[in-house]
Amino acid sequence: MTDKGETDWKVTAINVEDPNAANYNDINDVKRLKPGYLKAIVDWFRRYKVPDGKPENEFAFNAEFKDKNLAIDIIESTHDYWRALVIKKTDGKGISCMNTTVSESPFQCDPDAAKAIVDALPPPCESACTIPTDVDEWFHHQKN
Repeated sequence: MTDKGETDWKVTAINVEDPNAANYNDINDVKRLKPGYLKAIVDWFRRYKVPDGKPENEFAFNAEFKDKNLAIDIIESTHDYWRALVIKKTDGKGISCMNTTVSESPFQCDPDAAKAIVDALPPPCESACTIPTDVDEWFHHQKN
């Protein structure tokens, strides 16, 4: 998808525990084994913000799915940018920390300190939590 002129990547995947997972190794397997699924995914991403009063989303690449190799490249590249941001070692021109480990991050804490923070939190709400009424609203967009 595109968002404000930038590519907003979406990754289509299958749960490895799905009984049919071994049959899906690339996007062409989905096209072959599940005709119509990819079109339905595009349709959903195109329209899912419409009930909030937003326009339909637009897509890069003519709304065509790309292969597994490009997905892996994008995931690795995005992770590298995230890692550079977290450890604050960018040079303004790109990533300068490609071989830096996350353990060098100034934002990490030892496991005991992390556990103490989590243990100090209030218990999660259970029956006391109420679900907002708008959660149960349903919208249907008639496809032309």
